[in-house]
Parts: sequence; C-alpha cells; structure tokens
Amino acid sequence: MPPKKPKKSSAGSKGKDKKIQSPAAHDWELSNQDHPEDIFPMVLTSATQELFDCVADEDVTGESPYKLLEKDDIIQDIKTRAAVSDFSPVKQIVLDYPEDELLLVYDRDFTYGQSFYLVLTPDAKDRILNPPKPETPEVFEKEVVKTPEPKPWISFGSDKEIDEEAFKESREKLLYKFSRVRRKFGVPVCFSDRNTADYLECASYQDSRFSIKQMQRDCGMQAVPRLQSSSAQTQWKFQKNIFTQYTPRELSVEEKENILQLESLKTFCNSVTPRVLQALQQEGIMNVFFDDWKALGTATEDGDWAGKVSEGLMLYQAFTDQKYTKDKKICSVNWHPTIYGVIAVALTAKKEDQLNESAVRASFILFYTFSDPSNPQLLLECPDDIFAFEFCPSDPNIIVGGCINGQVVLWDISAHVTGLQGTQPGKKVSVNTDTCDFHQDLDDNKENKTPIVRYCAVSALDSSHKAPITDVQWLPATFEVTRTGLPVENMYNVSTQVVTCSPDCTIMFWDVRVSNLLSHSASERRQIMDQKTPYSVPDTFKHLDRTWKPLFRVSLPKIDTSGEYAPLKFNMEHYTCNANENGDSSKVIPDYSQLILPSAKTLKALEDVNTKLYIGTEDGEIIYIDWKLGKDDSGRLQSAKPLHCFSIHHWLVNTVQRSPFFKDIILTAGSWNFAIWKEGVMDGPILLSASSEQVCTVGCWSLSRPAVFFIGKEDGSIEVWNLLEKTNEPVQVHSHVTNAKITCIKPWAASSKQHFLAVTDDLGMVRVFEIPKTLYVPSRSESLNVKKYFELEEDRLKDLLRREELWEKQKETEGLKKRTEPDKPVTSLVENEEANVKEYNDYLMLEENVLKGMGLWRAPADTQDT
Repeated sequence: MPPKKPKKSSAGSKGKDKKIQSPAAHDWELSNQDHPEDIFPMVLTSATQELFDCVADEDVTGESPYKLLEKDDIIQDIKTRAAVSDFSPVKQIVLDYPEDELLLVYDRDFTYGQSFYLVLTPDAKDRILNPPKPETPEVFEKEVVKTPEPKPWISFGSDKEIDEEAFKESREKLLYKFSRVRRKFGVPVCFSDRNTADYLECASYQDSRFSIKQMQRDCGMQAVPRLQSSSAQTQWKFQKNIFTQYTPRELSVEEKENILQLESLKTFCNSVTPRVLQALQQEGIMNVFFDDWKALGTATEDGDWAGKVSEGLMLYQAFTDQKYTKDKKICSVNWHPTIYGVIAVALTAKKEDQLNESAVRASFILFYTFSDPSNPQLLLECPDDIFAFEFCPSDPNIIVGGCINGQVVLWDISAHVTGLQGTQPGKKVSVNTDTCDFHQDLDDNKENKTPIVRYCAVSALDSSHKAPITDVQWLPATFEVTRTGLPVENMYNVSTQVVTCSPDCTIMFWDVRVSNLLSHSASERRQIMDQKTPYSVPDTFKHLDRTWKPLFRVSLPKIDTSGEYAPLKFNMEHYTCNANENGDSSKVIPDYSQLILPSAKTLKALEDVNTKLYIGTEDGEIIYIDWKLGKDDSGRLQSAKPLHCFSIHHWLVNTVQRSPFFKDIILTAGSWNFAIWKEGVMDGPILLSASSEQVCTVGCWSLSRPAVFFIGKEDGSIEVWNLLEKTNEPVQVHSHVTNAKITCIKPWAASSKQHFLAVTDDLGMVRVFEIPKTLYVPSRSESLNVKKYFELEEDRLKDLLRREELWEKQKETEGLKKRTEPDKPVTSLVENEEANVKEYNDYLMLEENVLKGMGLWRAPADTQDT
C-alpha cells in the first residue's frame, strides 16, 4: 500500500503536500560514497523542499546555494512524518547539534552524489559560509617596477639619408601683384548673359607641354610647409579638358611563363578553387556581405532582450479574471503612484446588463500585480458601478471614485499596502480574515483570501449628481477653492478637494475635510454624532459618510440658445508655486480625519491661478468656461456662460488631456478625429486630424516625449503619432491589439529605462505593453522643436482666419458694387447684328494690311453675277 498523505505540519507549511516516498534507503546507500565526514549528502523531495522553502533553482540556486534551517522545524518534521521524513537518517545528529540553525547546501553539480547535503558541525558551517580570504603577497618598495629613463640618441648615419631625402626649396618663390586703376573703384559692374554652348564645347588639341614622356622618377616624401589655395572670379577664355593617365609596370612575357609553370602556384589554385566556387555559389543565394553583427544590435542597453531593439509596442503582461470581469467592461484604469507593477481597474456592466435592474451584481475595483496576473490582489467594494476613479496625489492610499448613480465614494487602503508590496509569484498574501469585510455572496472568496475593502464614505444621494459621474479629479495641493470658486492658499499643503462632472449638466466641487458642525441642521448634526462605523472599516472619512455634500456647483448654460451642455470629460491647469514645491510637509502622509475646513476669510486669495476649464460634451463640443461663480442683478450666485464653444467632434468626447510638458496644450479626442488646442488661442484648434474610418475611443500624451501621443480606436488598434515626423498620418499603427473596442490607455514610467502602456478593452482585459526606446527617449532639443511647431501652427491658424475675413469682405464689396452699378441699356437684336458685322469687316481690313506688308497678299478673283 502507498504511504498515507501526512498532515499539514506547523513548520512553515504553505499548502497540501504531494505524495511522498521515503528516500531513507537511497540515502544510506549514498552515505558510503566519498565525501567529508562533516557533511551528509541527501535527497529532498519536492514536498520537503516546499515545506522548508528550499525549492531547487527558485529559493536556492547555484549562485546562492545556502539555506539555514531551524533545528526545531526539523525535529518537528521528524516527529510528524516519522520515517517518511527526509531527515530521519540524521535524526540523532540533529538532536545532538549544539546550535539552533543547521546549514543546508544545494549541490547543483552533484559534487557528492546528491542534490543537497547537510552540514553536521558548526565548524564546517563557519568554514563554508565564511571561507578564508587568499593571502595577497606584499609588495616591497625595492620590487616596484620603475619606468626606464630615456637614453640619449646616438646617430649611426640614418639622419644623413633623411636629410638627403627631405624636401628643400631650391628656388625663390614667385610674387604676383594684382592691382586696379583707381578710377575704376566703385564703378557699377555690368553682367550679361552668355551662351551655354561656349562652356560645353571643348575641342581636343595637341599640347606641346606634355610631349616629354617620363618613365620613372625617384623622389622622397616629406612633410612640407602648409599650402594655401585661393580663387578669384576671373573670366575663363581658354577652355580645355585635362586628364592624367599612369601606365602600370607589368611583368615581361618570360617572367609570366616562368611563374605559370611553378608547382606551388598549381597546388595553390587546386586547393583554393573549390572554396572560391562555393563562395560564388553562396553569393548567388544570399548576400555574403550582410553584417550579421550589426543586425543583432551591438549598441544595446539594459532592457533589450538578446540584443534586439524593437521599434513597436511589445506585450509585457496581460491581466484577466473570469470571475469578476465576466460580461463587464473596463471604464477607468490607473497605475499605483508608488508601488511597482500594481494597476487598478474599474469594472462596469455593459448596456444590456445595466438595463436589467432586477439582476443583483457586485461592483468592484480590482488591483492587479505583475507577480500574479490571473488573480486580483485587492478588491474595492463599490455601492454601484464606477465610471472614473483617481488616487490622491498627497496620499496614494486614499482613492476617490464616481458611481453610475451619481454618488462620490472614498476608500482608504492603508491597511493593505503591505500586502500589495509583498506579493510574489507563487505565494499568497497572508490576510487576517477578521479585518476584511467579505460580501455574503462571495463565500468562495474566503478560500482565495483576496481582501475586500469597504468604502469609507459615500455622498448623500439627494445632493449628488443625477446622472453617472464620467470624470473625477483631485485639485492639486497648491491651492483650494472657496464656496464661490475663488482660489485661495492651501494652508495644509494637501490635496483635499475633488472635482466631478456628469451629463446632468453640472460640475461639482467637493471637500473631504471636517466641516463646521454649526452649518448643519439639528437632525444632520445628530446623525453625524450618532453614526457608527462598521467593523473593520477605517474611520478616516466617518464625518462624510451619507451626509457628504458638494462645496458648490457649476452649471453649463449654452451660449446662444436655451438649454445646457452635458459634460463628459474636463481638464484644468495644475497650479504650481515655488513655496509648495520645496516644502517638507508634502512628504508627510496626512491624517484626513484631523483636517478641518478653515474659514475662507482667513485664507489669502491667489490671483495667478487659472480658473478656466476645458470641457468635452456628449454632443462633441469643446467648451471653455470659468468655474468661479458671479452675482447676477439680484445678488444671487450663478455660473457664468462659457467663454467659447467649438463643435469639432461629431459625437461623444472621450479625452480632454493637458500635455505634461506644455501647460497650455490640450489633446481632445472623440468620434472620428482628434484635435490639439492651445490655451489662449480662441479661434479653434491649432491641429485637427482628418476623419478616420474607425472611431477614436481614447487618447493620451507620452510621459517622456513632448511630440508623441497615442490614439486608441474602436477596432482594437493603437496609433502612435509623432508631431516632429508626420502630422498627416501616424508613425506607427498597431492593428488589432485586442479584438474589442479600446476603452482606456494609461502610460507609466517605471524607471528611466522601462516605460509601460496599459490598454484596456470592452471585454474586461488589461494588456500592458512595453514602450520601445525610440518612443520614450526624446531627441535632442525635442521640447524646443515642438514648442516652435505649436507656434507655427498658431501663426498658420491666425493667417487662415485673416484670409477668410478678407475673402468675406471682398465678397461683400463685390456684391455691394453690383447692387450700386446703373443698369446697362438693353440693345435690340438688330443693333447687335450690325455691331458684329462691323467688327468682322474691321478684322478683314487688318488681315489684308498685314499680309500686304509681308508680301503674301493675293487679290481675290473678280466674280460676276450670272
């Protein structure tokens, strides 16, 4: 009968052991081989290797073969598995070992016959872990090799030969003097045309100067003084062709015949002829002069695999989970700001599932890591599907999201950061199930131990948006706004306010700090004080849960007609100041539960903050509006009308993103085209793409190259644009990256030599592509060249508008001139015929005079009437 499966031991067991066979008999046979007395070769099964974290070529390798085992863990394993244990042959040695840790060495080369050997004495353990250093021989001062001193040069007559062969000037130099009569100074020069045939025709002639034939000349070469050449614009009267031909020195006929009769030449030709024929045959098949070394890529750097340099996007990792992503799409994606390889995605149900309100579905934000792409490492529970979310720039553990029902949600993942940082392939993060709030419908989640984090606070439903929140952004830590939208200084130097937009025609500003309780009603104050935080939910935003209201609202009335704009995406300029950039308070993670909303009267107003927003609507419009509230005639606060509105995109605007290098350059994408805008130029976009066959679903700027940006399409392809190479078409097109519509694109710079691009689709799949070096390393002066390009496009736009204005004025002038001109008299048909006959007779008289003057006139023959 096979041995029974042993029970899970307490010595660091991480899973169910596989079927184990006792290797005791085999070990005793190997003990008779030659090996030192203070070691014991042994075989460890895969179950034992996993139990003691010494898996071959994973935990222990040829470069790091040592593993210290606790003596108590080995004794416990011997007690638990008895004779089945791999350490049973050395049971007595382990019991008598004086120290608490034994050294296990991985013998990959099977030096002593087995893959492992156990060190039996402390002296041998110290000798192996701390080998003696080789003694370096001492160098005495007398033994130091000194540079030999140069000896004086002794001439043996060679200098005389050099002097004889040296170039020496034996005649005086000629001196030429060119002058001009003084009266001709300043006289105008008259240029005239000359027939080109005079320059092309060069007749041959016999030149007597080259009649001497020089057979041989012996001359010595030596460095000569520097030569100087000059030229002047003189008239070339004597034209001739000059050429020089050298006659080679050849062997005589007798010498050639003697050489051809040599046996050594015949032997050489016979040995070389097959190789020459083979080389000629290979040259006909392939290019033998092709540089294979250059093709492999000799100038590779770290990050290039096998010397290959790729010019396009390369798939690095793919994330999917059939349990949570089934029948859902990804609407938002963000990289974790501080943890390497962690990416979060928000899932929403598709339209057909959204219409089925009776279906009960769980909504989550999933956290993936590079170490385990098939299983999410963290789940954020949401009250409803999330369309947009963002990490807080001051504290990455704080996350804000916008729900499909219009509510704003806050999470705090501080308790799970250690788990995200410690995830490794093949290992599960140890999570205390008592500190996680598990959903009742997900009982199988308890087996996987994937933590679910419940939201800390959610806004009041009656005070939230009345439509899905399509975009959410944190205000930077450099300023905050009052209830009227006035920008003031941020005394905490912490991001505390959030901006959201929704197709309900409003933009809302939210503050996450503790507000003054005196501003609430009695029922609201009682609700806040009596509110109890559920178990295991952080109380960071306890003061906001179910009572959170916006700081103020911005409506978007239309400029020319009644109604309002329906925003989908927006973007604001991030205000920066030197005082906040160098402050140390930004390095400290704030405690949001202790931040209190200050009074606006105590804060200093900031005049240099740009309060303008670029907003993309669901009708394809780009509007430019000021978020500050103004007072009307009655003194009530209301939103001002947008400053400008452009109907550029024909459908939903899905991207409004500001360039990371130029704060006044904005990229927008929607329907079948994209556009680039410059803030301050209110005449339209400075660059507008042509309409494409596929819908542009998303766009984003490169984080390292000012001229590069990416456009995602509905057919699953990605276009890479470079404004310094081509502006009418992309430089690269990656077709069918996915079989579904691309929903989000998010770049991330992991290091200076590793850049990634996260691409999500309509099927819930996340693909991470590694950006090649050509797309993330900027060229020399690229930022300056792109800036000049934008300035040229701005001038081109202004010139085009100026011309259109002149054309309109010209059309109006011509139309006015036609209307003011007097009507011409109407002539009869008879008068027109008489005028035509007179004009024809005048033409005949003119023709007769011309022909008579040339002597070609012939009088017509007289004709008589019959």
